[in-house]
Amino acid sequence: MRDNTVTIIPENIEDIFKNPYIMYNALKVVGNCIVATNGSHTDIIGDKIEMGFPVRDALIYSLATMDYEKDKYKTPRIGGVLYNREEGYLGYVSDRDIRVCKVSLRDGTGYYLGTYGACSISENQRMAVVGETPRDICKYILEYREFEHPVCCATALIDRNKIEIDVFNLR
Repeated sequence: MRDNTVTIIPENIEDIFKNPYIMYNALKVVGNCIVATNGSHTDIIGDKIEMGFPVRDALIYSLATMDYEKDKYKTPRIGGVLYNREEGYLGYVSDRDIRVCKVSLRDGTGYYLGTYGACSISENQRMAVVGETPRDICKYILEYREFEHPVCCATALIDRNKIEIDVFNLR
């Protein structure tokens, strides 16, 4: 983690020559927006927001133009943008579907997306957000029942006029 960006880096840096999808900025604060994704589209979304694109359009643009990852798993690209404490957008593109939805957030609850097992957007994918700090929330999310193989978590928390970020790795 540096400044307002969380970067995913493989344990063995040589692995990026085998798979170009394993090193990317996963979370980035852009102005008053928090952008979180599972790939390099974090930067595309952030760039479009900085250029003045509406948040929804920045998310749609990056998902539509980058498409799903062309690896052996046909990995969906997922992403979310929180632009205030009450609202945000979630989106994904898979090999068979693309969707972007506005989500309303209530105190203590949030939506989640997962790359494989939870790649949809529905009321069933709401969860209580437990913890006072970003680190507490990371630990809670990593233990959440829906996630089969969690590895790490990055959390950004809007606290009045500032954004706090933390990361927690299980390894």
